[in-house]
Amino acid sequence: MEQPQLLGRLLLKFDDDAAAVPEDLSAAARAPDGSVWVASDEHGVLHRLSPEEPRIFSHQQRHDVAGLLGVAGGEEMDIEALDLQGDHLWLVGSHSAVRKKPKGKGAQKDLARLATVEHQPARFMLARMPLPAVEGKDKAPKDEGAKKRVAKKGAAKLEPSGKGSPLVELLRRDEHLAPFLVPAGRGAPPGALGIPSKDNGLDIEGLAVHGDRVFLGLRGPVLRGWAVMLELEVEDAGNGFLEPKRRKKGGGYRKHFLQLDGLGIRELSRHGNDLLILAGPTLPLDGTIRLYRLHNGLSLTEDSIHEQAPGDLEPLFDVPRSEKSDHAEGVALFSYFEKDDSVLIVYDSPSKQRRYGPCGVLADVFRLF
Repeated sequence: MEQPQLLGRLLLKFDDDAAAVPEDLSAAARAPDGSVWVASDEHGVLHRLSPEEPRIFSHQQRHDVAGLLGVAGGEEMDIEALDLQGDHLWLVGSHSAVRKKPKGKGAQKDLARLATVEHQPARFMLARMPLPAVEGKDKAPKDEGAKKRVAKKGAAKLEPSGKGSPLVELLRRDEHLAPFLVPAGRGAPPGALGIPSKDNGLDIEGLAVHGDRVFLGLRGPVLRGWAVMLELEVEDAGNGFLEPKRRKKGGGYRKHFLQLDGLGIRELSRHGNDLLILAGPTLPLDGTIRLYRLHNGLSLTEDSIHEQAPGDLEPLFDVPRSEKSDHAEGVALFSYFEKDDSVLIVYDSPSKQRRYGPCGVLADVFRLF
């Protein structure tokens, strides 16, 4: 495994006041026009930043994808990953249940919070939206109403059923994952999960799209040290909805098990025919953040299991980290000196040193080996 080589840092400049800067970044994607898309996992908003200078991205455009996808105001989408495929931007929510955190307001209240598991429907989102035109170009709509109409045309999401997420319902019958998806008892809402994300429950944090194939990386569960990557094919069901495509041999998805040193998947990115995998701890603790390469990951045709071996699954480097801060969450292919020679990494819980001025956040670019 190589030592990480930091090529440089990018300054992401947001136009909002300092209090509204989305510094807890969970996802990033690089568009063909050179712009960078980022998301914060606590909001249903995507931010598009265009290159101002070689290492500075600004001219922020905000895109309210929560409203576009019919998410009620106040619901947290928990956007964990982004990818670009053709003329569409794809996103995925964590598909997770959440255990409340203690707040230090008395033992009984804190114990009650630790016993409370919430199920938020907006988290169960897998969707695509057409890439909006760049403002200032002739093809870009002039008014907000026109922009929303253009964006909504072609947007689609997995169609929810009365039971909840169609993806989760598929997994409820899975021999490996079903034990983590048992409903949380009487009174639980449709589609409820029994085990919260940070307790090794279901937690989707990685996304890569290749044609009609969607790869989903699970931060959890990790099974006896093996991380799980799901692969499903989706098709347009009409009326703004997608649905899993049934394969001829049965089943709506494939499973790929990866030996990532006990880590869960934090993000995925395509590099040629390979998949880059950012991995980190499943539980909420400070630990190793490591980038791996799954060779020919886009050529997988059946369920698979991958030990670490040259030419198959290889660790590339560990991402430098700080205690209690700078948690690497999003990774995207980047061209620093040459085309696709590096990866852009954005961070959740950024340190003070990662802020630049009132509205700037620094991201890192590492060389790919």
